[in-house]
Amino acid sequence: MSNRARLTITPGGPWRLYQHAVLPGWEMLGTVQRGDEIGALARNKQTGNLVMLRAGAASMLDQRKAEAALAAASNADA
Repeated sequence: MSNRARLTITPGGPWRLYQHAVLPGWEMLGTVQRGDEIGALARNKQTGNLVMLRAGAASMLDQRKAEAALAAASNADA
């Protein structure tokens, strides 16, 4: 089985490597990796949805997995 669905989140990671500017209505949280894909982790301020941003394109993440990975990564830093 591959790790394609596994999310690795780095809170405060170098998100500007993947998304150069903060988009209106989005909170930039760090970086996220899903399989071979890596991008900026962002939360929509209106809906609360977590997405991967790469060059302005948003890819929806599995919200349950993303929230769990974000919580685990944030707790590891504390």
